[in-house]
Amino acid sequence: MKNINELLLCSIIGTVAMLVYGSFWKWVTVNSVVMAAISAVIMAVVLKSSVTFERWAADYFLNQRTLPKVKRFFSSWFILIGSKVVAMGTIVFMFGDNVQFLGPASGVVAFYLTIISIVIFESLILKTIARRQQKVVID
Repeated sequence: MKNINELLLCSIIGTVAMLVYGSFWKWVTVNSVVMAAISAVIMAVVLKSSVTFERWAADYFLNQRTLPKVKRFFSSWFILIGSKVVAMGTIVFMFGDNVQFLGPASGVVAFYLTIISIVIFESLILKTIARRQQKVVID
């Protein structure tokens, strides 16, 4: 249930981010709320699944005998960066001109900044919720 709630929260934050960036930032174009919501769900699913897979890969490679930290670093980098490329490719393929990321590196910079902002906002909200729940338990 916790994973579903986090996925839902990430999707809502992503939708808002896509709509705000689409309205005020020339590097992001979103033609409708539906396109923003579907794009946000794609980003949330890829983000959550890549983090889960990265944790599994990190545990696997850290138990290796030869160069475990090097293997862990490169596998984590490949999974976390590569998954974002897959998400961006999926969104561009599915929506074409309806959802665009423009600017440096063919829109990759705008896409990564969008993802990073979603992750930051989600973590801030989750930390705020956790603090409030902890405060309620203490009182």
